[in-house]
Amino acid sequence: MKKYIKSITELNNLTLSNQNIDEIERYAESDIFWATNKNKQLLNRIVKKGNIYQFEFGKNFIPEMSYEHRGLVIGVSGKLLYVLPICSYNINIDSHKKAYHPVDNPNTKSNLFLLKQSEFTFLTHDSVLKLNDIRTVSIARIKYKQHDGYLNPHSDTYKDIEKRVFSKYFHNYSYEYDKLTKENKKLREEIDKLKKLNLELQKNATT
Repeated sequence: MKKYIKSITELNNLTLSNQNIDEIERYAESDIFWATNKNKQLLNRIVKKGNIYQFEFGKNFIPEMSYEHRGLVIGVSGKLLYVLPICSYNINIDSHKKAYHPVDNPNTKSNLFLLKQSEFTFLTHDSVLKLNDIRTVSIARIKYKQHDGYLNPHSDTYKDIEKRVFSKYFHNYSYEYDKLTKENKKLREEIDKLKKLNLELQKNATT
């Protein structure tokens, strides 16, 4: 009980010294959501790769994602989800201006992937996907599903996102994989050339 009283005291001191009213409301909502749902039975809903939900990520340290945000599900393991957070695009933030986009900014090494409102029906404004901040969260952190919130895992956009996430977390392995893929492509091309040459030789031998 002493630790609980201490925790409440520390939180109250932090709150009283915090000038950011919006943040106070957000971490209050986070605590309410956690307390309300802590002992509830886990939802028996079907969640698939590509789904986009509104999540409560909880209270965390900067630069970790905190509080309520959208997230793209890129993996499912039972009641655990692997999620990439989505936040609003801000033209005044330098890292946002450098965000990757397959057409507008394809050569950047940015940790952000620009999602344009004009390209996705589930967005009401431009947003960025945090490629380097994958979160492992309980299905209980889902608040609700985004309207039309879905990226087809077979689409070029989703595949591009997945490939970039892979390279962020497993750089060396990704480098070797890309190298082997290029070598394999060259070998296949050489095999195709040899097959054509062999067919021509066989054709000439019978004439």
